Amino acid sequence: MKILKMIRLTFALVFSAVGFSNVEAKALSVPGAWEKLGTKMVDMKADHDVLLVTFHEGFYSKVKFLIRKAPLHLKNVNIIFGNGENKNIVFNKRFNAGTTTRIIDLPGNRRIIKKIKLNYKTIPSGKGKAIFVAWGRH
Repeated sequence: MKILKMIRLTFALVFSAVGFSNVEAKALSVPGAWEKLGTKMVDMKADHDVLLVTFHEGFYSKVKFLIRKAPLHLKNVNIIFGNGENKNIVFNKRFNAGTTTRIIDLPGNRRIIKKIKLNYKTIPSGKGKAIFVAWGRH
């Protein structure tokens, strides 16, 4: 009896995970939907980091960034494109946890993003390390 309940629970979890991935895939295929490009926990001892965007493929026309968990003074972000060109965005602003940057239009029609270089100053807050999340829109 207990084994039967475990088997049913396992099937329910598997089918719900498959259903979620299909819903997520449909949401990403919607024109104008935001797609998570990656997440980077900033190093409290350094003042720069690199977020590799190798998992995601596609062309992006806009990006925005979210700061989570702790505040961060974001100096600038340098986006490196697939063809080697780059775009530097200067912020020089403190972002509290839970806030996003403005939406940045990428040059050209639509671009492949290879990596994102961050320059920042950490702000000790007792809440741990800040988390930088990059989002792209097709």
